[in-house]
Amino acid sequence: MSTRSTVVLSYPPASSIWHLPMGVGYLAAILESRGHDVVQEYGYVKAVEHLLREHGGPGMARHLAVVRDPDSSVLDRYDARMAFETTTAGLGEGEGFAVERNNVKYDSKHFKGGVAELVGLLRRREDHVFHRYFTEVEVPRAVSLRPDLYGISVADERQLISGCVLASLVKEALPSTTVVLGGNYWSRVVDAFHDPLFAELFDHWDGVVHTEGFQAITQLADGVPLAGVAGLVWRDGDTVRVNGRAATPTPFEDLPTPVFAADARQWSPDFVPPLYTSSNCPMRCSFCSIAAGSDTFLARPRVMSAARIADHVMALGAHRFDVLDEFFTISRQLALGREFARRGYRATWQCYLTMNDKLGDPGVCRALADAGCAAVQLGLESLDPDVLRQEAKSWNHPRNYGRILKNLHDAGIQTHVFLIVGIPNEPINQNLRWLAFLEECGEHILTIKSGRYRLTRRAPDEQRANAGALPGIRASATDGQLLNLNRDQFSYTTNGLSRKRVEAVRDLLEEACRRHWAYQVTSTVPWWTNRGRYTLAELRDMARTLAAHRPAEQALPERRLRFALNKTASAIREECGTDTWFASYDDALRTSRELMGDLGSGAAALAVAR
Repeated sequence: MSTRSTVVLSYPPASSIWHLPMGVGYLAAILESRGHDVVQEYGYVKAVEHLLREHGGPGMARHLAVVRDPDSSVLDRYDARMAFETTTAGLGEGEGFAVERNNVKYDSKHFKGGVAELVGLLRRREDHVFHRYFTEVEVPRAVSLRPDLYGISVADERQLISGCVLASLVKEALPSTTVVLGGNYWSRVVDAFHDPLFAELFDHWDGVVHTEGFQAITQLADGVPLAGVAGLVWRDGDTVRVNGRAATPTPFEDLPTPVFAADARQWSPDFVPPLYTSSNCPMRCSFCSIAAGSDTFLARPRVMSAARIADHVMALGAHRFDVLDEFFTISRQLALGREFARRGYRATWQCYLTMNDKLGDPGVCRALADAGCAAVQLGLESLDPDVLRQEAKSWNHPRNYGRILKNLHDAGIQTHVFLIVGIPNEPINQNLRWLAFLEECGEHILTIKSGRYRLTRRAPDEQRANAGALPGIRASATDGQLLNLNRDQFSYTTNGLSRKRVEAVRDLLEEACRRHWAYQVTSTVPWWTNRGRYTLAELRDMARTLAAHRPAEQALPERRLRFALNKTASAIREECGTDTWFASYDDALRTSRELMGDLGSGAAALAVAR
C-alpha cells in the first residue's frame, strides 16, 4: 500500500433495518487490514429513525427502544409496529415510503426504471424523502471527515435513488473526494451503462463498481487511477468505460472477519451478524440471477471452510448468525456443526436450503438442528413438476413438500417458503392449488413469501426471452426501463395467461397468507434476527396472545378480493371446462382442494377438474 486513506462506506436507505450490511462489513475489514481509516455510515437505520423521531411525536422514543429491548412483550412490539406504520404512511410526496410489518418500502412514483427518470430525480433531489436527513446528518459528517474515498452500497432497487441522491450531495460538498457506487444491484443492470444518458450521471459521482468490490475498493483506497480499477464503470471525457473483472477472484477463505459499525444497531435485541461464505450459487434456476455480482457467476463457487466460518463467528462473539449464501448445503452445515462442537462453542444460524429429498428423512432434519441450523428459507416455487423442470429446478418434488416441512418443523427448525405464480406455461389452476396446500401444510410453515413471475435481468429466462427463445413468453422489442432489476415488459403467449389473471391469483394467495396462523406474530416479531430468540411453541403462544388482545390483521380490500375471485374463476372455467364461480375466498379454497390431485403429476389438476 502506497497511501493511507480515509474511507467512508455508506449503506443508504431503504433496506432491512433488522439486518446488518454484509458486504460493507467485509470491505471495512479488508481496508482496515491494509491500514486505511474506515468509517461506516448506516443511513438505512439512522435515516429511518430520524424520520420516525421527527414525525412520530413524544412516544416514538419509547417505541424505538422496544425493538432492541429483550424484555419487550409481543404486545409492546405490536404497538411499536403500529406506531411505525402510522407515522410513515404518506411520508414523502410522490414517494411510497413505509415501515410496514417486516419490510421497509420505498417506491418513487416518478421512477419506473428509466435512466432519464433518474437524471431528472437528481435535478429535484430536494424532494427526496431522505434529503433532509442527508443534508443535516450524513453530508455534514462527511465534510468533517474529508474522506479520500466515499463508497455507497446499493444492494437493491429500494436504495438506488437515495444512494444516488447521497452521492450527488457528497460530491457537491467534497469535489476532491472520489465518490463511487457499488453493491450487487449494479451487476444486474449492466445494459444501462450503454444508454447515452448514463454518462450524464457521472456529473454526480466518479464511478460505479459493477462486480465484487473486494479488489476494486482496495485499489481505489490505494490511489489506483479509475482506468486501472477492476470492475469499475467510469466516464472518460464523454465516453463511459466499463472495466473488466479482476483477473483472479478473491478467495473467500482469505476474507478477514467483517467489521460492523458501533454507532447504529440492527432492530433486534441481539447482535446477529450476516456471513457470506460462498461466492455464488451452484444451482442455475432459470428465473434467478441473484449471484450475478459474483466474480465466478455461473461457475464453480469459491467456498469458505467450516473452520474459517467458525473463526469469524467466534471472533465476532456471536451465538446466532445469518448465512446469506444462496445455498448452504446439508453437508456444509453438518461439517460446521462438527467444527463448533470440536471447539466447544454453540451457535445457531439461518440459511437458504433447497427442497432436497434427503430432508424427507426425519433423522437428517434432526441432525441439522443438532448441528445448529435453526431456520431455513426454501424455494418451493411451483406445485407442478413439469414447470419445475422447465425452470431447471428438477430436484424439487412437490409430492415430498409436506413431509419435508413437517420434518423440519418437528426438528424445531423455523421455515420460510417462497412461492411463485405466473411462471410461463403454468395454468392459473395450478397456481390456485397453493390455497389448499397452505391449508394442509401451513401448520409446519412459519412465514410465506409469494411473488409474481417477472423476467429477472441476467437470469437464463431473461436471456432466452431476449433471443425470442423462451416458450410461453414474448419479450417487448424495446426496453426503456434498464434500471429495473425485474422486467415487466413481456406478454404471455400460452394457456390464456395474462398479467391481470396472474395478479388476481396472486391476490388470492396473499389472502391465504393473511389467514395463516403466524401472519400476525411474524409481522410483529420480524425476521429470524428477532424470531430466532424463540421456539416455535413460544411463537404460537405469542400468536394466541395477539389474537386475544389486539385487532385481527386486515384482509384484502373487498373490491380487490372480488376482482381477484372473478378473474381467477374465469381462468378456471376456460382452462378446466367447468362451471366455476367464486363468491368468496372459501369458494376459491374449495375449488383449490378439488384441484390438488396427485402432486407427483403436472397434469393432475386438469385431470381432476374434468
